[in-house]
Amino acid sequence: MTTQRTQPPDGDSAAGTTESECPGTKIGREALGLLLLSFGALGGLGALGALHWTAGLSAALVGLCVGGVLARRSAQRRWQQDSGAIAAFCGYAGQTAVLFHLAPPLGWLAVSVLAVAVGFWLSSAEGA
Repeated sequence: MTTQRTQPPDGDSAAGTTESECPGTKIGREALGLLLLSFGALGGLGALGALHWTAGLSAALVGLCVGGVLARRSAQRRWQQDSGAIAAFCGYAGQTAVLFHLAPPLGWLAVSVLAVAVGFWLSSAEGA
């Protein structure tokens, strides 16, 4: 005797439960993903910090700056945009301080890059 399986209407041939049947599955998967992401980032920062403290600190500050920029771009409320801008500024200012500590010319290079970026932003803004 042969049994015939029916395919789901969306064309997915995988057998098993769907997320509408198990809503906790999606939440658990996201929680596990965030946990692994956090431990991976912490391990990477720890490894860089073991090589040299400025490498770990620089990676953390660059991550803070990039995270602030991404948070600001995707935010819808004003306070979220402001907190993203503050995080990006703190990350960039901290990285500039680390570069000044390593070698003053690198610090001045970071200040110059910021001046170029602000100048580019001001000159390319549309309408007044």
